[in-house]
Amino acid sequence: MRLSILIPTLNEARYLPAAVAAVRRRAADGPPHEVLVADCGSADGTAELAARLGVRLTQGPAPASRAAALNRAADAATGDVFLSLDADTLVPRGYDRAIRQALRNPHAVGGAFEFALDGPAFGLRVVEVINRIRYRIWPLYYGDQGLFVRAAVFRRVGGYPERRILEASDFCRLLGRRGRLVLVRKYMLTSARRFVEGGIWRVLAHDVRIWALDLFRLPTEQFGVTYQENNLTRAGRHAS
Repeated sequence: MRLSILIPTLNEARYLPAAVAAVRRRAADGPPHEVLVADCGSADGTAELAARLGVRLTQGPAPASRAAALNRAADAATGDVFLSLDADTLVPRGYDRAIRQALRNPHAVGGAFEFALDGPAFGLRVVEVINRIRYRIWPLYYGDQGLFVRAAVFRRVGGYPERRILEASDFCRLLGRRGRLVLVRKYMLTSARRFVEGGIWRVLAHDVRIWALDLFRLPTEQFGVTYQENNLTRAGRHAS
């Protein structure tokens, strides 16, 4: 298996080094085939940092969304399996072997990992439990769970739908028409910053509202603007 790691970034200089180090050090069968970063116009030096980290930085105008960034990285990738990884998420030990094992099933086209947050607050454990119940009932996995897919299937479905938000949810719907999605019982550990900065219960309620709209296929794109604005202002918050 030649594993390509696809990382979209927008002002992620604070987190990217740890994410890249984890994919290299926690692989059971040696470093991944390649790590590609598609930067969406960071103002905090993320792109320059990516180059110093020795990853492949995709070229061209800044992608307008996470979906566009992932699709650009996939266009440049040469592996036969893609793992989409958020820049603030750490892979578990042996993640590569777990993916290989999941894809031994010829009917499996891809899958994702269990969701976990890195903060100690009790409210974050509640968020984890609610998420784990959600994706067991509706197997629509999100970007912070480390979605993986066979490269051939990725291309067959046309990559990630060009949305500002919940592109992973739509991507799972596309993949589900092609075969089975496997849930790997290892935990992707994601930064809890969004919940800490916005208030755990407030952010959770907001997320549940978006999930419900998405399940009923109602419009959610308007919420993508807020997510993008938060990313755009992140560099300034960390510099102050």
